[in-house]
Amino acid sequence: MIDYNLLNKAIDFYSEKGYQRIEVPWMVTEEVDSITRPKDVKPFVVNEKNKNLIASGEQGFLYLMMKGQLPPGKYQTLTPCFRNDIHDFEHSKQFMKIELINTISIVEGISEIMSASLEFFETIFDLKDLKFILNGNTEYDINFKDIELGSYGYRKYKHLEWIYGTGLAEPRTSRIIKQI
Repeated sequence: MIDYNLLNKAIDFYSEKGYQRIEVPWMVTEEVDSITRPKDVKPFVVNEKNKNLIASGEQGFLYLMMKGQLPPGKYQTLTPCFRNDIHDFEHSKQFMKIELINTISIVEGISEIMSASLEFFETIFDLKDLKFILNGNTEYDINFKDIELGSYGYRKYKHLEWIYGTGLAEPRTSRIIKQI
């Protein structure tokens, strides 16, 4: 079950860290969707709109950036995420997630976004159970024991550069809380 109180707690926390909350589109063009979607994953296409449902708020941010509607800054958004995942303890075909983006401080941004997220997760979990995992050249995960809480990294597409990260994914986090 999605814990909306926990999502509200995270929104307030990241607001205090300087991440402005905005709304982003939940449908984006195929071009935007394909920036972050793995090549072997099928998109969720909405034929009537000629758009795809987002797999992450990051895609909504990118859509606004590509249209010139998102000035440089630090933002957060809460969106549903639609994925072609199996349904198990860690994965769902749809879930809610707070996504963070930083487009003004690329060099310091990755450590700043991960530090903020780690600080938030420390309000829920014991620090000794949290760890960083290098997941590629510019991508990291924060895990609770062996379960991913969020992904963080740097991306570039055409003239755009940004740092992205998971603020909170639900119901994954509340499922973990119930297990401990």
